[in-house]
Amino acid sequence: MTSLNAELDRMQPPSKIPFLRTEIPGPRSLEILAAQEQLETKTVIYPKSFPIAVKRGYNSVIEDADGNFLIDWVSGISVLNLGHSDIIRNAVSSQLSEIWHTLEVPSETRTEFLRQVKKSFPSNMQNYKTMFGISGADACETSINIAHAASGRGARASTVAFEGAYHGIAGGIISATAGRHYRDAVYSRGFNVVRVPYPYKMWYNYDTSNVLESLEKIQNDESAGYDAPDSLIVEPILGEGGYIVPPLGFLKALREFCDKHDILMIVDEVQSGVGRTGKMWAFEWESIRPDIVCVSKSVGGGIPISLIYYRDDIDAKLPTPFHLGTFRANSLAMAAGTAVLKEVPKHLDYVSSEGPKFMQRIASIRSPSIGEVRGRGFMIGVELVHGDKPMDSKKMMQIKHEMLKRGLMMHTCGHYGNVFRFMGSLNIPHEYLETGARIFEEALRTVESNSG
Repeated sequence: MTSLNAELDRMQPPSKIPFLRTEIPGPRSLEILAAQEQLETKTVIYPKSFPIAVKRGYNSVIEDADGNFLIDWVSGISVLNLGHSDIIRNAVSSQLSEIWHTLEVPSETRTEFLRQVKKSFPSNMQNYKTMFGISGADACETSINIAHAASGRGARASTVAFEGAYHGIAGGIISATAGRHYRDAVYSRGFNVVRVPYPYKMWYNYDTSNVLESLEKIQNDESAGYDAPDSLIVEPILGEGGYIVPPLGFLKALREFCDKHDILMIVDEVQSGVGRTGKMWAFEWESIRPDIVCVSKSVGGGIPISLIYYRDDIDAKLPTPFHLGTFRANSLAMAAGTAVLKEVPKHLDYVSSEGPKFMQRIASIRSPSIGEVRGRGFMIGVELVHGDKPMDSKKMMQIKHEMLKRGLMMHTCGHYGNVFRFMGSLNIPHEYLETGARIFEEALRTVESNSG
């Protein structure tokens, strides 16, 4: 442990970031990318967006294989909300010296993590239970299974999900994810899902009233052909669908609808949770009480783990065994998770204050390509357009690569893949925000100029 810390203390990035020694990708990255291409499936996608080989991470900085140091605005797709942190590194190292696999046999590491999970939720959710999984998809799929088991309707039940939703692409949960391109290659029949609009003003002018009208029709019009749902799954802010922030009151309206019709409300906090929006959980912005919450990504600090947090009266209705998995609640992930849940609250005020300022900084860029800047906290989307249409994927990739060449990693999402999203760590230095904004503007103007 001491030797590891001493080695890490010597590993510090340069004082000025980005720091570029070679063109990107550099020669060593190209060698490693070529080896990956030879050895791994052609279906991997992220090397197309970020053609580098990664060597090391330091908080909000990535060092590539050629010794280039880049600003990280991706955070492993909102997995590293504390960045590439020594807090996580030390927690995992300490646990590794004890034990790293225990099945469901309890340990102090397990019970301490469970206590921290409970502590992270509002006071009116302290009587909930936790069930473990491995991934966000696993958590979302299990949450719907929990709802169906609790309702007693099993596979005959339906679940409401939203346009633009992303809840995972494995097994049954693929049916709740909206993107056709995700579902084409997954052959599970999945759940019985009824799709409704999400409040998206830019292209569809949907608001909360449109959503409620659709929900009431599904519930009340027996001739419309919909199966009555026992559950509803929603992202407090649409993630892969484009970082779309619904109007305040939307979640409360859903809560009221679910209460009125005895429907379980599942909130997917996989991407929006663990401090990403400036509160520990994004649903807290509307002070609602979900029945079931899905958690993954950053709760393990980069070590795979997920959990479902749900009402204890629902737990009483579940059969035993219910959800099994050899690697659920891995001890290394729980040790990292305890460190994450203790540290994140220290950064919520910073996220709440810096997020709006950063959105204003991006919105101040005078560009015909910027259609809308939206977000909450450090969950910020920049939707790009070309005239009255979404910007095409080719230009989006060009901008992404122009940013990478200048030392900034930023990723995309959206209905049309035309939204750049900011997912920097919650403790990212202010200077990396300003430097990154300048690089984003330079890359955008370069592609605009080259496009004529």
